[in-house]
Amino acid sequence: MGFGGKIKRNQADKHFSDCIRKSQNWSCQRCGKNYEDKPAGLQCSHFITRGNWAVRYDTSLSLCAYCHNWVEGNPPEHIKLFTAHIGGERELEKFIERSECKGLAQHNRANVKALSAYYKAESERLSEELQKAKEGKQHDLKLYRYIRR
Repeated sequence: MGFGGKIKRNQADKHFSDCIRKSQNWSCQRCGKNYEDKPAGLQCSHFITRGNWAVRYDTSLSLCAYCHNWVEGNPPEHIKLFTAHIGGERELEKFIERSECKGLAQHNRANVKALSAYYKAESERLSEELQKAKEGKQHDLKLYRYIRR
């Protein structure tokens, strides 16, 4: 399975995972089940293992434990789901190109504190946007990715 494993989870990972799940309004992107009342049941699914630092804080899916396990065992379906989420085959190609960028990996490793601070602030913004959504107000649940400086 792709989750669990031996890759140490840091604060940036926690905040990024929160952002992924909040941006999907606490719902699984495969089955649609809502986990707002039990957020631990929803996971951040990295298309390429988070051991790949170049895309560790890039686009990921919000999946329940069952669907996360299912896509890990069904690679063609995982590819279809991720390709649809990311915006098509060309975007998938760009994502794969980014995954091979050694400079981006080095930057992310060296800037974990900045990534953590960014995604913590983004998580707080998304919490505010979720509250607006509950109140029927205009809201923006788009996750804005950290831009390398």
